[in-house]
Amino acid sequence: MNYRFENLDKKLINAITVLLKILLLAAFIAVIVYMIIAIYNSVLYYKGSGENILYTFIDIIVENSLLAVVIFEIYESVSDFFDGTGKTVQYILNAAISFSAREILLIIFQAKFSSAIEFNEIISISVLIVALSFSSFIISRQNIKKTQ
Repeated sequence: MNYRFENLDKKLINAITVLLKILLLAAFIAVIVYMIIAIYNSVLYYKGSGENILYTFIDIIVENSLLAVVIFEIYESVSDFFDGTGKTVQYILNAAISFSAREILLIIFQAKFSSAIEFNEIISISVLIVALSFSSFIISRQNIKKTQ
C-alpha cells in the first residue's frame, strides 16, 4: 500500500514539474512576443524625434530581455529543484540579481523621459544587488569546496 502512495507522489510531483515548466516557457515566449509587438507598435505609431525612438527601442529591448532572463533563471531553478541537483538557491539568487538590475535600468530609462532620477531608489537596489551577489559568491564557494 505504501508503494502505491509513493508512486502516486512521484506522479504528482512529475505532473507539477511539467505544469510549472510549461507555464514558465509560455511566460518566456509571451515576453518575447510582447517585445516584438512593442517594437512594431513603437515604429508604426511613433510621433517624435529620431533620438527618442532610439531610447524607446533600447527601453523595450532591455526591459523585456532582462525579464526573459529572470523567467529563464526561475525555470532553471524549478528544473533543478524537482530534479534534486541542488543549485536551486543559486538560480534564485541569479534571478533576483537580474530582476534588481532590470529595475535600475527601468528607473534610468524612465528618467530619460521624465528627467527625474530617484537616486535613493537606485542606491537601495544597488545595495540589494551587492548583498545578493555576495550571497551567491558564498554559496558557489561552498559548492566548490563540497566537490573537492
